[in-house]
Amino acid sequence: MVTPVARKSETSDVLERKILPPDPGLVKGLGAHHSLPTAVADLVDNSVDAKATRVLIVFEVENGAAAGLTVIDDGSGMTGRQIDDAMRLGRQRKYAENAQGHFGIGLKAAAFSQGETLTVYTRRGRGSYHGRRLHKKDVQRDYSCEVLNPVAVERDVRPWFKQLGTSCGTVIRLADTRFPQITGARLDSWLNEVRAELRMHLGLVYHRLIAKHQVRIEIVLFDHDLAEAGAPEDVPSIDPFDFGASAVGGYPKTLTAILPKGEVELNCHIVPPKASGPEYRLYGKDGAQRQGFYIYRNDRLLQIGGWNHVTSIDKSLALARVAIDDFQAIASFVQMAPEKTGIRFTSDLQSALTAARSRSVTFDSYLARAAEVLVESRRRRHVRKPVVEPGRGLHEEVRRAIHSQAPVRKSADPIKIRWRTLRSGRFMELDRNARTVSLNGRYRALFTGGVNGLSDAPLVKTLVYLLTEERFAGERWGPRDKDLIELWNAVLDAAIQTELAYRATRTQ
Repeated sequence: MVTPVARKSETSDVLERKILPPDPGLVKGLGAHHSLPTAVADLVDNSVDAKATRVLIVFEVENGAAAGLTVIDDGSGMTGRQIDDAMRLGRQRKYAENAQGHFGIGLKAAAFSQGETLTVYTRRGRGSYHGRRLHKKDVQRDYSCEVLNPVAVERDVRPWFKQLGTSCGTVIRLADTRFPQITGARLDSWLNEVRAELRMHLGLVYHRLIAKHQVRIEIVLFDHDLAEAGAPEDVPSIDPFDFGASAVGGYPKTLTAILPKGEVELNCHIVPPKASGPEYRLYGKDGAQRQGFYIYRNDRLLQIGGWNHVTSIDKSLALARVAIDDFQAIASFVQMAPEKTGIRFTSDLQSALTAARSRSVTFDSYLARAAEVLVESRRRRHVRKPVVEPGRGLHEEVRRAIHSQAPVRKSADPIKIRWRTLRSGRFMELDRNARTVSLNGRYRALFTGGVNGLSDAPLVKTLVYLLTEERFAGERWGPRDKDLIELWNAVLDAAIQTELAYRATRTQ
């Protein structure tokens, strides 16, 4: 028989205390779960915490390739001590209740997920300019940080501050990025696609702050070779619950979940079955993939759908979306990834949500009603006629919208829309064999304002696609098809000449 040793005081066997710094090699995997949109959102969190009213996101192009990303804000800026703390890995200051940051690694994780070099410039009020730079290889070696010359900092940030109409704020620049090293039309296509994804993600994550005009977020392209910027694009508010009218009378309903400590309200929505806008097609995908919980903290959307094992993702629940606004009520029952890309519920929270109810509705009966509405809508649904696949020349967001709205013909190759110099009097030419619509390049500046790209003039190209796509569905064109194309050209050229005359009158 083993005789147990009497338990001693927890400190009686301690000889000394040692400070064991973390291995710098841990930095290697920092931000590994970030995508470009989630990384930029983490950077914007810092701007929101600094009370910025404007945030400018700049994609930089140099030598014909994507070279960097810069985020500028008109927030409060930082002092020398504050910027040192911001650059320190894992520095957890005392966060305000309404702050977005909470882990002390967001800036570094976001930056190093996209590039090898992070530079921060800042100025607080009318104080001094400060700049710091981290190279990932240096941080992995010894956590060293470069201190920048204030004169150089002022020179570099003043143009950006001037664009935002501010004398203080913060500039975050990511260099030595891991962006695709592509040029020409492929670069244009990538930039269009990534900016569209970014507008969608930021517009969704910050939709409440944008709608309340608390912050304005813009995206712009800056070409170092030309030393000029394109036209800024505003990030729109994309509210995942903004459907105008509910699918079912009496909804949304508020259910209450009783927690071991306190309670939390669930705002349960049933999406209208015919919903099809960006508010439903989040990220351009079938809205059914975004059923589940939408969790907010300080009006920032942290989770975009998913049931967190409270129930299972199911096609029958495509119309069910539940908003949880009181993050403080559930904070002690969740675990959140530092990248803010996922939330895990404890079993206590899962049980409480499953048992949530109002006087007349339970969580289970809400899910059942959402499934019933979907079944009823399918009985009445009209199936749309297939369309020809939209191809190169149409903006990525437009192509996504077309895919979500109508089935695509599998038997027909995609249609390309491009600019080409045509003879005067011709607005466009259609080539059935080449599957191409050529628009007259003489009129390009009229629709693009001189900002050209592979997917430019999205409105005009979309209208042309909708007008012409049916002509590409058949195997050949008959006399009626050719006559219709001539009719379009005659009418559209008359419209172009009228527009040019109007513009000439306005400039006189």
